[in-house]
Amino acid sequence: MDENNKKQQNAFSLKGFSITSSLLAIINNSNEDDINYVLANYLLERIDILDKISIYDVIDYCYVSRSTIHRFVKSIGFESFTHMKDNIRHMRVHTRAFIDFVNQSSFHDYIMTSMVDMLTDINDTIDQQKIELLVDLIKNSRNVVILNYDTSSSSAKEFQLEMTSLGRLIKIVTNISGNTGILPALTEDDLLITCSASGNYAIATKDDVKDVKARKFLITLNHAKQFEEYYDTIIFLSDKFQSCDYISNGMQNVYTRYGINYFFDLLFNRYVQKYIIDR
Repeated sequence: MDENNKKQQNAFSLKGFSITSSLLAIINNSNEDDINYVLANYLLERIDILDKISIYDVIDYCYVSRSTIHRFVKSIGFESFTHMKDNIRHMRVHTRAFIDFVNQSSFHDYIMTSMVDMLTDINDTIDQQKIELLVDLIKNSRNVVILNYDTSSSSAKEFQLEMTSLGRLIKIVTNISGNTGILPALTEDDLLITCSASGNYAIATKDDVKDVKARKFLITLNHAKQFEEYYDTIIFLSDKFQSCDYISNGMQNVYTRYGINYFFDLLFNRYVQKYIIDR
């Protein structure tokens, strides 16, 4: 891996995974007169040229001090203003992937065919014994935590809601949540489930996960061998995708869009059958 790629890989962490996601979270959850809102709004409005903006541009436009900007940057998971800007190239690759995903001559037909193929593939690939084990651990573990990239966490949040309605509280940690201190506090009596379809977020968070004492599951498409070092059990959604040991270009397909959603539906279905209907 060349030096530029190494630099790009080192720009990622549990919280500092996506500058766009982090900034949008502030916009969506802060008052307009909050200084963090002002800074996030300024950066988002210039996201396409952010790599050309200097810290002095931000100081002059937002009327803030250099120390205020440094505190803001650290709060969203980056070591410095420059470190934050290093994330831009990754963001642009993913933007291209979003466009390529929908750029089909007949998107409706493409989605219909691809979804049927994906559902069949997941059903054929998933190890049912591992699903049974995961269901039992969700039932019996002291704490259950799901680690997920925020913009891909809607299915995890739906699962959280469903399980809460059954009296089982599940906690969610994402790149923009303030509860990351949960992870190092987990013990052997707890369960951690990481969802990372492409494997990118699992790679970005491996240093945060490696010393976690809980039983650790990974749900992914990526067959990278390094995951065996960090996780006790890996559930693969498919065998059609190659392994990748580094954070790769954005991958957008029906698996990354809908695969985790279907996985959680399968998981909830089995939990209900085993512990609600059959009890």
